[in-house]
Amino acid sequence: MSSAYSIALVMFLLVATALAYLIPDRDEVVTPEGGEADERLATADDMAAIRAEFDRMLVAKGLVTDGQIDLIRHGTKSRAVITGMRTTGRAREDFREVELDVMVHRPGGGQFAAHEKALIPESAITKVSPGSLVDTYYRSDDESAVAVCVSPA
Repeated sequence: MSSAYSIALVMFLLVATALAYLIPDRDEVVTPEGGEADERLATADDMAAIRAEFDRMLVAKGLVTDGQIDLIRHGTKSRAVITGMRTTGRAREDFREVELDVMVHRPGGGQFAAHEKALIPESAITKVSPGSLVDTYYRSDDESAVAVCVSPA
């Protein structure tokens, strides 16, 4: 039985020694190249640049148009009730193209009807059935165009 303890002790010492060589010293301070801190706060300019790059990526993939991006970034946000939905049969990546008829509620009161063709995430296609509420964006001086936003399920 003492030989079993001896073997276990030797194995423990071998493992401990191997770990001591393989695990880096945790007290060692590593400085990034150039002296810059490895973490920094994002500024408003950084966020604007990231948002602009993300917008360009969405347009390049064909998931939104420049006009839709403009409405989302600079238009009036509102809610709309879907009054009709038709699939077009077209798809891009994990998105399905649908034609939507919506009744947009103006934040100041009143409503107006609009028609929009949009790419909807396939996982959220049930969110655009008639009677559903969706986020919409439009220009208060030009209600002829709306942008519909539906988040993935």
